Amino acid sequence: MNTLEIKNKIRDIIEQLSAEKLKTALDFLEDLQRSEEDETQALLNEPGFMEGYRQAKEDIRTRKTISWKAIKRNV
Repeated sequence: MNTLEIKNKIRDIIEQLSAEKLKTALDFLEDLQRSEEDETQALLNEPGFMEGYRQAKEDIRTRKTISWKAIKRNV
């Protein structure tokens, strides 16, 4: 199911919910949004995260990576 289909299904369901259940759904969605923002901020505040992230992007760009097959063999 792609993003558009998911959003349409959510809209269809919302149209059928009572006011009480809509409030519960809203609370849940706000909690999801808040936790996502909190998790992102926690990563950004982690010492060395941005340096490691930049290095990982450079490793990918220069193909200094290990294939999934190689990792899977060693597990």
